[in-house]
Amino acid sequence: MQLVEKELVDLDTDINRYLFESVQRIYHPNYPSHSITLRKLLSHTASIAVKPEEQNMQYKPGDTAFDETLSEFCFKYINPNTSNWLPKPPGSVAFYSNEGSSLAALVVERVANMSYSQYVKEKILKPLGVDISKVGVRLSDFENTEDFVKHYAYVFNTTDLERWQQVMPQLNFTPISDNLPTWLHISNYGFGAYPAGLLRMSANTLSVYLCTFLNNGSSILRPRSIAEIRTIVGSGTIPDYGLIGNNNSTQESPSSQFGLSWYWQTMSNGRRYLGHSGS
Repeated sequence: MQLVEKELVDLDTDINRYLFESVQRIYHPNYPSHSITLRKLLSHTASIAVKPEEQNMQYKPGDTAFDETLSEFCFKYINPNTSNWLPKPPGSVAFYSNEGSSLAALVVERVANMSYSQYVKEKILKPLGVDISKVGVRLSDFENTEDFVKHYAYVFNTTDLERWQQVMPQLNFTPISDNLPTWLHISNYGFGAYPAGLLRMSANTLSVYLCTFLNNGSSILRPRSIAEIRTIVGSGTIPDYGLIGNNNSTQESPSSQFGLSWYWQTMSNGRRYLGHSGS
């Protein structure tokens, strides 16, 4: 949104204008006339749908996921020659996509002429008074990783254990006990779609960032940009592709409506909130 405020990008312009690629272009192979825009990417309505088994393999031990650049990652998974598209035109349905968010980050890289991770640190966190030497994507960004929160998963039986090992065989899962049920320790990892959810920081630093939204942008965004982020794209008329044809899911699951990256969710008790889940 900072780039929107500076009029360097427009939310409703075809992103190919900003990617500066002479050969590779991003478009839905079945709907080439429906442009992919930043608004569609940020609201998860670009009809991008990478298969779960492919997504699982994006998680890699240590920093090895970053042997591939963000550009290489995006063009590998999102291009007209792949099958990673919904059978619906962009803008007509919502379907959560880490890869779509990563593609939006690639636009930031190309327009700002710096890596996305560096942009976040220099243009978002540093103006908020955050010590950016203690924030990073890669493990190598930190002098000491011993204080990092450890990753665990709980397994009840042998079937659970085998499932974890089959789904992500590239990661190191270590049971902390020979007796089941038990916890699995998961060594530090990274993943290619890092702009969608991998930035290592303290809980305090995260709270500083969140306060920006409570204060309508503070020093990094104008109030109208915060309002744009909060506004439901399509005024609530765009259906969730995962719920189409499933009469039970709307009753069993909280309904979500996307703004830009963040979303509104209505719980079973009727309470409504804006934010973004994650771990």
